[in-house]
Amino acid sequence: MDTQHLSAPSARGGVIHDNVPLAESESTRISNGLLRDPRLSFVARGLGGFIQSLPDGTNISIRALTAAASEGEVRVAAALRELEAAGYLERRRVRLPGGRLVTRTVSRDTARPAEDEDVDPDPDPDPDRTPVPEPDRTPVPEPEPARETVPPPVRPLRAKPAAEPPVPDDRATRLLRSLSRVDPRLMLSSRDVVRLAPGVRRWFARAMDDEEITGALTACLPVPMTHPAGLLAHRLDHFLPPARFLPPPDPRPAAPRGGIEIHDVPVFMSCDDSDRTFRSSTPGLCEHCEAGSVDTAA
Repeated sequence: MDTQHLSAPSARGGVIHDNVPLAESESTRISNGLLRDPRLSFVARGLGGFIQSLPDGTNISIRALTAAASEGEVRVAAALRELEAAGYLERRRVRLPGGRLVTRTVSRDTARPAEDEDVDPDPDPDPDRTPVPEPDRTPVPEPEPARETVPPPVRPLRAKPAAEPPVPDDRATRLLRSLSRVDPRLMLSSRDVVRLAPGVRRWFARAMDDEEITGALTACLPVPMTHPAGLLAHRLDHFLPPARFLPPPDPRPAAPRGGIEIHDVPVFMSCDDSDRTFRSSTPGLCEHCEAGSVDTAA
């Protein structure tokens, strides 16, 4: 029995076992069902054989198994799940005599389904000992402390918002209110309209019309625009154009609507003496009759 003879070489080749006889304490007998189960990966098969070689009571937690192998915790945990699903490993939660719960792991070399049995409250029962009922560990609710009556907090009085000033309805305020039609961001409050109206009136005094003022105030608006009233106040103060030259007013009275005054435009008229036709802005005598009347008077 001390000499191990090699198997006769196969004509087809393949593996040849060269094993050394070992004592029973130095070897482990493992079922071929565990090592050849096609449902298991090679990592799970090797881990199952390693667990079979350990003595009873050895810690086989994931951390302990990872410390004894080159695989990480993820692969070790996956292999344990394979062994448990195939029926080679079973984990049970049992209660020790002191009442502490522990996990007991059962390793098998032959797959078998998990047994549906209740957890043994005492894994090592003593038939001669009278069972002592466990004390009731139901937590007793503590009495609630007396609630003190707390008065509600006093809220500070809020000041009433100041009433907005009345907005006069004139040309300047109407122009400021119409700016929001050009850009909705230029929606002004009544207070801003009253504050900006004098600046618009100064522009009107420089002979600027509504269209010119609106174009100057809304041209090239910034994005974003955080303070529209401040922007308009700046443009009204710094973009004020110079006064325009206006021609002196005409001293003559304006022509009535629907016609033109006769003295302004010469037309063809008939002479009062000779009925000759002449061109003049006022009725009377022609040049020939006026010259004759002058000679007669002389």
